[in-house]
Amino acid sequence: MVLLFALVGMSMVSAVFIYLYAKSQSHCQQAKQEIVVGKTELENLKKDDYHLRQELSVLQNKLSHAMEDPLTMLLGWQLFEDRINQNIHESARYQLTMGVLIIDIDDFKVINNALNHQIGDELLRVVAKRIHACIRQVDSASRFTKDTFYVLLTQLGKPETVAIVAQRILQALEQPIIINEHELYITACIGISIYPTDGQDTASLLRSADYALHIAKEKGKQIYQFYHERIHANSQRELALATGLRRESMFHEFAIYYQPIINVQNDNIICMDTLLYWQHPALGLVSPPELFDYAEKQGKLNVISEWLLRNACKQFLSWRKLDFIPELLGIPLSFKQLENSQFIYHISQILQELQFNPAWLLLEIKENSGQLSFDIVEKAFNMLKYLNVKIAIDDFGSAPFSLRDLKNFTVNFLKLDRTFITDVENNPKTVELIKSVLFLAKSRSIELVIKGVETKQQFDILKQLDCTLMQGKLLGPPLPEKEMASKHCQQSLKI
Repeated sequence: MVLLFALVGMSMVSAVFIYLYAKSQSHCQQAKQEIVVGKTELENLKKDDYHLRQELSVLQNKLSHAMEDPLTMLLGWQLFEDRINQNIHESARYQLTMGVLIIDIDDFKVINNALNHQIGDELLRVVAKRIHACIRQVDSASRFTKDTFYVLLTQLGKPETVAIVAQRILQALEQPIIINEHELYITACIGISIYPTDGQDTASLLRSADYALHIAKEKGKQIYQFYHERIHANSQRELALATGLRRESMFHEFAIYYQPIINVQNDNIICMDTLLYWQHPALGLVSPPELFDYAEKQGKLNVISEWLLRNACKQFLSWRKLDFIPELLGIPLSFKQLENSQFIYHISQILQELQFNPAWLLLEIKENSGQLSFDIVEKAFNMLKYLNVKIAIDDFGSAPFSLRDLKNFTVNFLKLDRTFITDVENNPKTVELIKSVLFLAKSRSIELVIKGVETKQQFDILKQLDCTLMQGKLLGPPLPEKEMASKHCQQSLKI
């Protein structure tokens, strides 16, 4: 019995020990889990702290940049905008004038790429110092983008003061800049807006100055341009034209007009020149020069010229069936279009497709300031000569088609710029000049066309000078195809 109690006692003690051991193991496991959780939370806290430090650093940098441009030490952009806002309120209260200038460095990217970014950055620092030296302490300057600076001129008595400062800045910037033995020369353009005439809030003033800068850059270099309402209107018009040129429906809005070139000795029509107008749904009738100018900017000029050639050739062929038979059909082109030999090939394709005799086609190539190289022009003229089409130089004497070009290239007609005859009635020098051009043309077996004949007096003087081919409102204004056909099919032209 005693042994039995002893065994039972030992079992109970063992059970207690087992229970206590199991409980201690459970607490140990729980403690381990709590330690793991604690470590995870600690790691998360460390990560959060790291992210917070990063965000704080970014915010500090943003604040620093808002206050000051780190490269040039000019005002940061946000602070500059705040200055404009403050001065708008001050100017409104005290009836003062203020000006906003945008200064854009021409061709900075070329310098940056040709040398290195370090020299480019140093150049920008020099530019910033020179701009800052041209303004007063009450004025402000900031760098907006890499090579674009803004200036705020405040407390002005009259807007003309802004022009003086703009000129001073341009003169300062055109002085040579020496950086690491590199002697650099830069130019700039400046757009100007004036408070309150060009805008009465920050956004309007900045937008107006930007419009003005765009016009200045189109004019050239070392130019400042004030904003005015016409610039805004032109920009709106340009946007409407550019948008319209992307629509396929534009071809349905085109209208071809024709104007004759007359042989005044026998009243025969030598050529029917084409003029392409655009009946824009919002802008009304767009003139040929404006249409071709925007078409070239949008890369649509060749497509439009091909459309004009195709449709004018069809009209010319239909006229011949009605016994209205001009000798030539004149199609306007620019020298720039001759750069693309594929375009000349398309001309050939259209003529073949329509079975149009190339000898009936007169391509009137308009002079422009962007002349192509001699080799390109020579290749293009040789291709056109091979096609057997005739070539005229339009607006001769107004641009750089030289006597050397006249010597080297086959040209059939010269169309004298209309400004040459505006004072032919009362200026003996004009008469002598026309005589000289006539002699030059005859010596090269080239026909001379006198453009812009508008009065009977001009006509009589030019005819006495032995000018045979003329064009102008007196001899026949531009007319739509139907009016032109009915007019010349029913009667011959008489002066």
